[in-house]
Amino acid sequence: MIHRKPLIATAIIASVVITACGGGGSGPRVLTTLEVTPATATLFTVAPGNAVTLSVVAKDQDGQTMAGTGSPSFSSDNGAIARVSVDGTITAVAAGTARITASLTVGGVTKTGTTTVTAQVASANAAVGAPALAYEPATVDVQAGGTVTWTFGSIGHSVTFTTTGAPADVPVLANGSASRTFPNNGTFSYGCSVPGHGQMAGVVRVH
Repeated sequence: MIHRKPLIATAIIASVVITACGGGGSGPRVLTTLEVTPATATLFTVAPGNAVTLSVVAKDQDGQTMAGTGSPSFSSDNGAIARVSVDGTITAVAAGTARITASLTVGGVTKTGTTTVTAQVASANAAVGAPALAYEPATVDVQAGGTVTWTFGSIGHSVTFTTTGAPADVPVLANGSASRTFPNNGTFSYGCSVPGHGQMAGVVRVH
């Protein structure tokens, strides 16, 4: 008879522990954050480089990604500067700044996220140097009809285009400058033909 009490006490303790452990959990998932990337974007008003597609990720109260939430909607506060399509692709229209908002509703909860877009007009001219074995800057942007000038010092370099439709190459040049005009939109890659300079690479983007 005296052995029954410890057994009853043990059962009660076990019951309390199981109840305490079983009452946890975070409950239903709730849309808490809408992450939009990139958070900022600088675009040109004319291609190339005049568009970017947003990535939108919905997260719950635990910071976990929520799947199967459907597609967000998008809007621009200044369509004259930048417009946005239903898939989140932003296209610059004119110089200025616009804010793009993504909105998503899940289970009656609506969250938004924003991206700030700066649209700019490319410069009429650009300059490139090569103090060592690299073009600086490696990428330049000019308007259609714009001019790029390469200036090299005592180390001679060439500008050898690898893209169809580019202007004439600049032959090996040292201690001097040479310019080329780009009448057509596009992206024009080039390198240096001097032996040992094969790692040099540059790009002219014409808008």
